[in-house]
Amino acid sequence: MLTCLCASLTFCVAARAESLELSEQELADVSGQGLTILSNSSYNGLDFSRITLNADLTLNANFKNVILGQYNYAPNNGLGADINMPALQFGRSDGTAAQRLVQISNPYLEFVYNNAGGVGNSQVVGLRVGFDGISGDIGMRLASLSGSMLVDGGAAGVLDSNIGSGKRWDGSCPTGGSGCLALSQLGGVTAGNAAGPSRDFWISMLSAPVQFQAAAGMAQPTLAQTGAWLNFRDRLTAIVGALPPNLALGR
Repeated sequence: MLTCLCASLTFCVAARAESLELSEQELADVSGQGLTILSNSSYNGLDFSRITLNADLTLNANFKNVILGQYNYAPNNGLGADINMPALQFGRSDGTAAQRLVQISNPYLEFVYNNAGGVGNSQVVGLRVGFDGISGDIGMRLASLSGSMLVDGGAAGVLDSNIGSGKRWDGSCPTGGSGCLALSQLGGVTAGNAAGPSRDFWISMLSAPVQFQAAAGMAQPTLAQTGAWLNFRDRLTAIVGALPPNLALGR
């Protein structure tokens, strides 16, 4: 349920403005930066166009039954979707006031093109949505995962989706494996630590596998596969057990 708060303000202002020419020194003292940034790059024979929102955001939100990439995949159909996430919560209500909010920096949307066909014959391979940085408590239940995820669970073990097939992993640990945290044990993650925010969260939707470039100061990510793919491996600590509550503020 979304609640909208609407406010109506009525005011009258008498104003008169006159344009003034700035001196070279005054111009030198003025600085600014655009709200959105468009950047283009090429890598491994593909072209990338990224639109970045140059902003820091705070978010508290709850989502249920997030299902991405729902189609038949014969090698490992699993639950019938690349990502099956019964719950996704940004923030929690059982901790401090700061824990209610998740901090996000520079969200972006990036399109991937294959221009091998020449001018006028570009093909859209897909896109990804991500953040340059994310910090805070994120409640998360995953029934199946296609992607590359690494979470430190301390004494409970480590969750690493790379031990599975990568595609529609059910979150189970290898037979006889030790120190493994299963998806079913994960109630969420704390993103970021004393070193800074988590820097590699993104979700892609692709018609063919794509090797994305590494974020600044990080290793190259795992090859993103066709369909929906989640990447989230940097500076993550597990919230083991139950999904943390994230209730609306009282009025």
